[in-house]
Amino acid sequence: MHRKVSLFILLAIVLALLMPVAAQDGPRIAVLLPLGNNEYVRNAALGVQSVVEAAGGSIAEYDAGFVLEEQINQIEDVITSGDFDAIILYTVDGVGITVGVDIAHEAGLPVIALDAAINPDRKTLVPYENVAAQIARTGDGDGSQIGQAIVMACEGMDMCEVAFMIGFEGFPLDLDRFNAVEDVVNMHDHIEIVAMQAASYTNEHGFEVATDMLQANPGIDVIATVGDQMTLGAELAVEDAGLTGQVALIGQGASIDGYNAVKEGRMFATVANIPYTNGQIAGQMALQAIAGELYVRSVNMYDQAPPFPPSGPIITADNYEGFEPQW
Repeated sequence: MHRKVSLFILLAIVLALLMPVAAQDGPRIAVLLPLGNNEYVRNAALGVQSVVEAAGGSIAEYDAGFVLEEQINQIEDVITSGDFDAIILYTVDGVGITVGVDIAHEAGLPVIALDAAINPDRKTLVPYENVAAQIARTGDGDGSQIGQAIVMACEGMDMCEVAFMIGFEGFPLDLDRFNAVEDVVNMHDHIEIVAMQAASYTNEHGFEVATDMLQANPGIDVIATVGDQMTLGAELAVEDAGLTGQVALIGQGASIDGYNAVKEGRMFATVANIPYTNGQIAGQMALQAIAGELYVRSVNMYDQAPPFPPSGPIITADNYEGFEPQW
């Protein structure tokens, strides 16, 4: 699949062309992933691989099974092996993982944060002191974009009732997203969130939760979620309720399925994520850190246009032609 290249990557490629060609035994980078079999995560890893292998290096992947303690153990294993020049860390928990980052820093291994910011303060994109660099977003940033999409969907309505789904109860990132959505929505008197529930990031639970929400709140105008999977499940619930075309659907991620639903007019919007580009940027940061030539320490995922269209990451019927899904 052809992927548009961000301005950051274009600059990095130019600089890489000016550097000597790496030997076959080039930089070796450990890539620590939260869930190795997740399609979004896999494409982030592929982005890393494309940049590192092009520079003559190699990667080794570790799957934490979404367990923080396992990810910290993996950092220790990477250090003990002595086989790696850097760590790219797609963390399970950006707050709790700081313990492992400190261990890597003490061992002299630069850590690059991928997709998930690492800091005791979850709401900042200022990297943790022992993180060499990061390409990331925050829950606040995600929620702000989803909130803006809700405002767009409610435009022109006297009153707009919104139902919202997070992924997991108590998951800090999801709570940050919902709080940011509330902050945006509360600036508009005609918009009210009438229901909020977790739906486990699956179509099945999205369908079940949306069915209950529609029965309890028959006046719902918008259903928004933090994941396209749940929104596509909600689409089936809307169909079953005979409300197709009457309830606007909003997702997050711009997966191929979510993107196509927007393209076909079945979803109002999806907030795009760009895992492959994130991986490319993280890979380039790791190579720069190894060479001692790191020139950008923090990159906000939502500033990457391209691959986002000029209007930003909220993908609707008006701008979908300017974006290609990356997972």
